[in-house]
Amino acid sequence: MKQLFDISADFSFYLLLVFLFLVNITIAGCYVIFTLLLIQLIIYTFRHLKSKIRRDTTVVIPPWPQMPKYYKYFLLYILFSFMATLFSIDRLNSLKDNKEFFIFLLVPIFLLVINSRKRLDYSLFAVMASAVVSSLIGVIITLKEGTSLDHRLQGLTSHWMTYSGLLMLVFIFFFVFLFYQKKMKLKVVISVLLSIILASILLSLTRAMWVGIFVSLGLFIIYYKPKVLYLAIPTLLILILVLPGSVKSRIVSIFDMNNATNRDRLYMVTAGINIFKDHPLTGVGPDNIKKIYDRYKPAGAELSNPHLHNNFLNVLAERGILALLSLIAAFAVIIIQLIKKIKTGIDLEKTISVGVLFVFIGFLVAGMFEYNWGDSEIKFFLFYFLSIPFIGFANEKISLSQSHEDTKAHEEMA
Repeated sequence: MKQLFDISADFSFYLLLVFLFLVNITIAGCYVIFTLLLIQLIIYTFRHLKSKIRRDTTVVIPPWPQMPKYYKYFLLYILFSFMATLFSIDRLNSLKDNKEFFIFLLVPIFLLVINSRKRLDYSLFAVMASAVVSSLIGVIITLKEGTSLDHRLQGLTSHWMTYSGLLMLVFIFFFVFLFYQKKMKLKVVISVLLSIILASILLSLTRAMWVGIFVSLGLFIIYYKPKVLYLAIPTLLILILVLPGSVKSRIVSIFDMNNATNRDRLYMVTAGINIFKDHPLTGVGPDNIKKIYDRYKPAGAELSNPHLHNNFLNVLAERGILALLSLIAAFAVIIIQLIKKIKTGIDLEKTISVGVLFVFIGFLVAGMFEYNWGDSEIKFFLFYFLSIPFIGFANEKISLSQSHEDTKAHEEMA
């Protein structure tokens, strides 16, 4: 039973693989696995503190991982969000929303459990497998039912934004990963899988994710080899020609300022600023935009929105200026740390860091048009990607499975 709830055991890694695979498949299943991982983390923390206080050298416990510098700003964000909850216009509703803070514990879980090259490889495989299965399901659904703005593709997730947002993160990472591969067979396999994922992203008709991919990968190509743009541009034109009519018209609508949803985005900016003016320090409280949006929306705005379709604007209106500044600081430090990793890292560590940097850029760009920061499933994958550059797999002095064996041996000797 001790091994079952030991974060240093292989069992925790198997749980994590299942968790990563289920992100695209079932949110309920994800939370069940996540709860088990949290229990393991709590027990590990308790045992770790106990051994430190008693200075017990007979039990070998893996040290608490060194947290990335950006994590302390996430903690500030949580603190200011709690303050926003205290002054919320609906405290109970905001308090319910605060359960999202447990998701931030995924970062230490990832760092504790994925601490070797082998485990990293398996976790990446689980993430790719999840995206491919989800994409195939999406393609099959589209072939059977078609896709339109009234019937958007969402796969097995709760919303098309979640569906395409998850696929976007995986697509960007493995697109970058592809460029650093030397084995031709692996390149071919990844290319085929990426084609399946891209098909589902396009069929979902989610423009925010398209823009996130376009900007992120455009910047990556400029970074990696600008000459590739000469090949990318005609490839993009050919792709546009063969796209279904519904996808083409959706692309054109991005630049149409008379489009109803485009106008609604502008209305939300006005409403968000007005909400901030009335509640500058703590906002209206987490998850309360939907309660007061109708009071602040400009004349001519027809839709009622549960959020403001922009990460920074929504945090500002919901949680106030202090929460926004802490989140901006966290995002800035993430970019700085990843750039440092790219400059100093070698081989796989550099490749992972480059991939994660452009994943994060895609997330930020898409987040200018959609509140993806408020999506639990998106944060599941986002925190995975933001953790793996910092797992220290290049220096595998202690593996979790070996550490568990050492712990068991010491306990038997005692």
